[in-house]
Amino acid sequence: MILDDLRNNPAIKDKIYYQNENGILFNADCMEILKHIPDKAIDLILTDPPYGINYLSHRTDNHDKIKNDGLEDWLGNLPKWLKEFSRIISDLGCCCCCCCGGGKTPVTAIFTLEAIKYLKLIQTLVWRKFIGLGWRYRPAYENIVILARDENNYNFFDETKSCSNVIENINQDIPNAEEHPTQKPVALMEKLLIIHSQKDYLVLEPFAGGGATLVACERLGRKWIGIELEPKYCEIAKQRILAEYNQIKMF
Repeated sequence: MILDDLRNNPAIKDKIYYQNENGILFNADCMEILKHIPDKAIDLILTDPPYGINYLSHRTDNHDKIKNDGLEDWLGNLPKWLKEFSRIISDLGCCCCCCCGGGKTPVTAIFTLEAIKYLKLIQTLVWRKFIGLGWRYRPAYENIVILARDENNYNFFDETKSCSNVIENINQDIPNAEEHPTQKPVALMEKLLIIHSQKDYLVLEPFAGGGATLVACERLGRKWIGIELEPKYCEIAKQRILAEYNQIKMF
């Protein structure tokens, strides 16, 4: 019903870049779309937002900077994003936000202190991704901040009894020049989907980038809403979703 309402909403129909029966990818600023999502409509927000560090990849020859990733832009936008997240997340839903690990800007600390004005902190995960490039302390991890309305009552479906707050054995993607410079591994997003959602739950990724979260949703049978500001990354995400969608249809 929510997906149908968004598909038919005259205010944002022209922002739809791609859609199938499972979800919709919008080419827009996330704030433009979020205001049309009803209160408590989203079961899981799984996102990799800008970090406020003016990220510039030195791993590939893709040297495009990420929009809204300057510190001042990020600090100004963060309360607006979080206010909307707290409005649209369901009573038991979680918000899983990737944050930069280490560095000279304390991104995780800043993000967390702002986030707990709107939601409860559940956990801060450490994703051990690789031994990175750099000088002196080489970056080897990122944080993922988990939030919910109620710190004691939220969707958690891992039944292994060994769910750690350190994620290992999932290596960072090394993107080529044609890919999003900070794309996350689909396997990482799948892991978080399995922990915090079930089949047909509605998942939001307001900073879709190259579409890793949306591909993971396709694989695991979740409904999804993706929003991405840059048309070139919308196209990358669309092609990845289509490839996954067609492969699933074949089997």
